[in-house]
Amino acid sequence: PEQDTRLFRIVTRSGSAYRAVNRYGGSMRYVMMAIVLVLTCLGLSTAQAGTAFERESLRGLPGVAIVIENIVPEAQAEGLTDEAIRTSVELILRSSGIRVLAESDNAKTPSAPWLYVGVRTVKGKLAYATCTTVSLQQQVALVQRPKHTTDATTWQEGIVTVMSTRLLGSLIPETIEPLVKSFANDFLSVNPR
Repeated sequence: PEQDTRLFRIVTRSGSAYRAVNRYGGSMRYVMMAIVLVLTCLGLSTAQAGTAFERESLRGLPGVAIVIENIVPEAQAEGLTDEAIRTSVELILRSSGIRVLAESDNAKTPSAPWLYVGVRTVKGKLAYATCTTVSLQQQVALVQRPKHTTDATTWQEGIVTVMSTRLLGSLIPETIEPLVKSFANDFLSVNPR
């Protein structure tokens, strides 16, 4: 019983200290937001592919369609818009010689590949915590049932950042563009132009 009481006091003191720091907008708030984003946004698992396999999964693709996750209105008001992200992604892919497929063309492609750009944001008083993911989704066949296909992520990179609310628009050149360029480099390494 005495040991349980001491443990309860430690937890209570820790909780109170956290609440006090958090109430006054201390840096702990931003650390906690980043931790939560890392744990919830980046789907890391042991079954996920390594970079060599990820690159190989891009071989023979004619191009990719682009899907941009809807950006929350609060972040759009700060300058991070779906349209700006799409324009930047298309420009990088086209300038690299990677064909951007229209939805109708993508449906005719056996693997129906699409490049997904997702940006999740959590706003604090002074900063945003963001989780940005760029991934390639495509149709794949199951080994035990080759006629059965399903969508799967075969290439993915992501990053978690914390940035000032007034600088949220800079997420495109500082975070999204490098991730898309990394995809383009991997794509071109197995599909030389």
